[in-house]
Amino acid sequence: MIRYEVVGLLYTRTCPLSCAHCIIESSPKATGKMKKEVAARYLEVIPKYSDTVCFTGGEPFLYFNEVLELTKLATAVGLRTTIVSGAGWVRVDKEEIARERVTLLKEAGLDSLCISWDDYHEQWSPKEQAILLAQLAHETGIKISVRSVVPATCTYKGQEKIFEGVPIQYQPVRLIRLGSAKALPKEQFYYADELPRGRCSIVLSPAIEPDGNVYACCGPGRFSLRPSPLILGNTNEEDLDTIFARSVDDPVIEALNLVGPYGLYQILKDTPELKQHFHQRREYSSICDLCLDLCDTPELVAALRKRMHSNDAKALLVAAQLWHMESKRRQSCGHALPN
Repeated sequence: MIRYEVVGLLYTRTCPLSCAHCIIESSPKATGKMKKEVAARYLEVIPKYSDTVCFTGGEPFLYFNEVLELTKLATAVGLRTTIVSGAGWVRVDKEEIARERVTLLKEAGLDSLCISWDDYHEQWSPKEQAILLAQLAHETGIKISVRSVVPATCTYKGQEKIFEGVPIQYQPVRLIRLGSAKALPKEQFYYADELPRGRCSIVLSPAIEPDGNVYACCGPGRFSLRPSPLILGNTNEEDLDTIFARSVDDPVIEALNLVGPYGLYQILKDTPELKQHFHQRREYSSICDLCLDLCDTPELVAALRKRMHSNDAKALLVAAQLWHMESKRRQSCGHALPN
């Protein structure tokens, strides 16, 4: 049975920034906000399936008082808590406000803060705001990560140096052609003419949106078509416990995490359904493209679920699970397995 790495609560789609790469398509005009009492009910269920909850958006700091109360509640039920922020709410000339908020969150039990910052954010929010937020979080003892989206046109070799002097975990991620980013110039994306390989590390991080939709990830999941396995359910139609209880036993979700979309393609290899319904793209910008092509095709998903019971598929997943476990063990010891 799957145990989720983190469950994301997309508390609001509204954001003071209008970043051109935003996968959530957030902006000052974007609407949709989770009700605090609904989020509180989610927090009662999440510990059964994950040890960590993430308040994200949009910009969750726009509803600071509500998120503060929910952080206290999450801590009380035993969850580790993290918040994602674009720092657009921070004002360098009003440092005391940011300091007070960060301090209150730490006292409420916040474990970590993820700051989204890159050149796309810089167009709307000066880097000084992100730096100040990182400094204040460090002063209060909150762990900090900085997530930067990297287009093909930039290496960001000097990105981490911007936060020099503040201990952060720097997380560069490739630009994904979903959401607002679909309007960006083609040269900003990484393209390959072969089927993209690699396991998906995000599919075990489900996201719950203000409208009740629950996705296996905040990427292809929210752009999928029903009945894609990436769409886990809607909390207005059934309770979150029922949705998660079903999804943690879904072998397709587990396989995406272990062997990625290319692994699913290999499991389907030589099936009549693959030959009939799969049409390879001329080029792929990420594994998300292949994931959507497979999971948005009901005939392929049905064939995949059938093939998951074959000895070859079972052997592949067992081998991948052992490899993944050994890789994590070696990484914790300071060693790494070859790619």
